Amino acid sequence: MTTSTFSSPVSRPEDGLTLPDGASLFTRVRAAFKALKVLDKHPDDPVAAALLVAALDGDIFRRQAEHLAQTAFGQALLAERPSLQKGAVDLSALAKLPEGTVGRAFADYFEKNKIQPFSTPYQPRHEGDWLAMWYRETHDLHHVVTGYATDAVGEMEVQAFALGNLGFRTSVMILFFAAVARPHDLPPMWRYWDRLKVAYRRGQQSANLFTVRYERSFEQTVCELRAALRVPPLPA
Repeated sequence: MTTSTFSSPVSRPEDGLTLPDGASLFTRVRAAFKALKVLDKHPDDPVAAALLVAALDGDIFRRQAEHLAQTAFGQALLAERPSLQKGAVDLSALAKLPEGTVGRAFADYFEKNKIQPFSTPYQPRHEGDWLAMWYRETHDLHHVVTGYATDAVGEMEVQAFALGNLGFRTSVMILFFAAVARPHDLPPMWRYWDRLKVAYRRGQQSANLFTVRYERSFEQTVCELRAALRVPPLPA
């Protein structure tokens, strides 16, 4: 049986986190809102994160995987399936790299924010699932590459950048939720709306975020990785 484009690799029915195979748009949006409410309180919940992405962007990740499969770079990425999950990265070793390198910035990011790399309990069923998981694992590096802070507004800027770059519906929902509910002491969106527009345009102008091997970039400088992704500089 072929897995539906919009189906989750994992569920937690006791919390209402389920996504039936072949769910309607209404059911998918409702499931996504439930997942988003969980993530508001527990941002690293892997079940809610996987369900949110599957409900809204399953087709986008599948298309991205199909496009990658047409190139030698993408074929290698999908075949090798690198990991940046907790336990797969030696943060203590990365912390010893020179300042300005991607690896050092990655290690400093976790130290500064007192968090650990993402981990998930499920196994991907297909390349679209794996690519969604890889995107989540590289989210912290997207902060490094874009230069956006890890505060509440910086997170919204990363979402706007991802919307411009990859067209994620999850980013639209997160931004909408932020505008209405204003979680984490977010100011009214009109106060940082111009920053979101800049972030969206930067995402549009940058290369596809899936076109670099982040796990092979640790000894590069952040500037070199930004150049590889053609990320425009932040406005002065």
